[in-house]
Amino acid sequence: MQRMTNPGDRLSEEEIRRRRRRAKAERMRRKRRLRRLVILGMILIVAAVVGAGILIYRNTYTGVVNRGKRAEINGNDTKAEALYLKAIEKKGEKKEAYFRLASLYHDQNKDDDADALLQEAVDSHPDSVGVYQAMVEYYEDTDQTEKIAYLMSTCTNGQILTELQDYVARVPEFSLDDEKEYDNVQELTLSSEEDGTIYYTVDGSKATTEGTEYKEPIQINKEGKTTVRAIFVNKKGIESVEVQKTYMIRFPVAEAPAVSPTTGQYKEPISVEVQVPEGYTAYYTTDGSEPSDQSVKYTGAFPLYQDTELNVVLIDGNGKKSEITTRKYQIRS
Repeated sequence: MQRMTNPGDRLSEEEIRRRRRRAKAERMRRKRRLRRLVILGMILIVAAVVGAGILIYRNTYTGVVNRGKRAEINGNDTKAEALYLKAIEKKGEKKEAYFRLASLYHDQNKDDDADALLQEAVDSHPDSVGVYQAMVEYYEDTDQTEKIAYLMSTCTNGQILTELQDYVARVPEFSLDDEKEYDNVQELTLSSEEDGTIYYTVDGSKATTEGTEYKEPIQINKEGKTTVRAIFVNKKGIESVEVQKTYMIRFPVAEAPAVSPTTGQYKEPISVEVQVPEGYTAYYTTDGSEPSDQSVKYTGAFPLYQDTELNVVLIDGNGKKSEITTRKYQIRS
């Protein structure tokens, strides 16, 4: 028997569609809510990651250096110095913090502090290219290139010397041995294997680019000590450290000249002869006084007609005197 359905229990098609739309709308709202939660979560995660990254970066070597730069721009030199020192503690072999801190000291008229900083850096990291680059760039930037020479002269690392070869100015070579004593005039040659200019002094003063430019061998022609000081300046204008050498010349002293005839009594006028070695000139007096280069110059045998006290000396081209030979003649003609 067929069951009868109450028409009042049936939903209209319109109602069914309405309910379906509401259900669908509710599902969409849930999805949108979930999507917003997911997006918000992702944003929070990204923000956390970025925040952590920023925090980490701020404490990296580069981050600390950049914070120091900002502090310096803002006029907070104390904070900038502290940050540069912190960066150096992190990575003492890198360039920028040394350069920035040395420059900061220079701006504060603390060049001694800058020098000490860079010297300590070189001593602590002798094989660091970055440290030497900081030193070179700082001194070049502040027109103190003369200080580059000393620090580069202490470097023994081949890689550094190759990479910074434009800043290497090797000392000039001296042709004479300064441990040897010489007995005649010497000719000193100064040289360098690199292209550049050599400057020198021979009066004991410091060699600078204001000194004499070396173009030809130096004549060392004075008896005693002669001090030669020299520097080499390469094409980039970098000066080498100074080389100083002292040379000693002692010209030999000739024996007292041989004079004939000997002291004695003679019955007639005599002819006096003096043996003059090569390189010497003889001078004499006939009144018993001491001879000098202002006395009578001996040019050949000369006669004596009366009692005479003759003194003869030899003088070389450098003014060096021999002992004096004395002859006393009594002439009874």
